[in-house]
Amino acid sequence: MKYTWKPGMGEISGFGGSYEEACRAMVRAGLLWLDNHPEANPKFKASPNIYGIILEDNEDAEALSKAICSATDDATGAMVQATVGICLWVRKNGWERYVEEMSREED
Repeated sequence: MKYTWKPGMGEISGFGGSYEEACRAMVRAGLLWLDNHPEANPKFKASPNIYGIILEDNEDAEALSKAICSATDDATGAMVQATVGICLWVRKNGWERYVEEMSREED
């Protein structure tokens, strides 16, 4: 399966269990949507002082959010904001780099 978490990778949420699994499923769904829409240019707005509220600024962002949220029945705002950020980062930097970053041991 594409976009599979490997042993040693850190968590997205830090909460473990079903919450973490939902975040990972959301990331996979978002990355697959981006793979299938290489021309898309999703734009989002968020406040630097409030986490968990992210606004779609164009149709591509709305479609990406819909794809991400389709992976779970109960996404929180924080889950959406975190997974959108990861999807956009991976799109720019690549999955292997994300795996490397998430596999680093903390100092």
